[in-house]
Amino acid sequence: SRVGKILHLKVDWENFGPQKYISGRLMRKGEFMDTKVSFRGYMAWNYDREEQDLDRMSEQGWQLIKGGCFFSIYTRQPGILYRHRIDYNPDVMNDPEEKRRYLELFEEQGWEFVGKTFNGWIYLKKQYIPGTPEEEYEIYTDSESLAELVKRWKKLAYLLSALAISQLGLYVALGINAGYLSPVLIIIYVGMFCWIQWGIHQLKRKLLGDGIN
Repeated sequence: SRVGKILHLKVDWENFGPQKYISGRLMRKGEFMDTKVSFRGYMAWNYDREEQDLDRMSEQGWQLIKGGCFFSIYTRQPGILYRHRIDYNPDVMNDPEEKRRYLELFEEQGWEFVGKTFNGWIYLKKQYIPGTPEEEYEIYTDSESLAELVKRWKKLAYLLSALAISQLGLYVALGINAGYLSPVLIIIYVGMFCWIQWGIHQLKRKLLGDGIN
């Protein structure tokens, strides 16, 4: 699972299980559709890799109808192409009125809402028309908007970092009192904290360049 999808993470059965996809038929609006469910893992700072994978699925005739934290659902619809973008905005998703305005803004620009995670990652897709400038398929086209995306994500990252440190402190205090400390658990807590901090750095560098605070 995505550890809060800071760790934009899905189960990757391609590496850990016997198959990458589960295929079947789904009843939607009174009709059966050929469907495929994918299980795959991504970190938040690799959100663009997930977008590219969704685009490749579209090129293969599998169109996203439900993006989510643990799996994504596709329907078979060849002959049409979509571009996909993933946004992170938990505050908007938790406010019904803000959510309505947010989605209306994107719908006016041709984007379709295709799902969200429990902690605020939002899946959008837009039909691709050959010859259209690639800028038409970007949801953030200026550094200020990108900076806001990073700030929203960093709130979650710092919260999880603080949680990891507090858990480590509590464990050490209890371990000293009990007369036993496990080096393995200490390494795990410290590793988790360092991993989150590294992820923050990676996302900032990818989106905004090394000079952004």
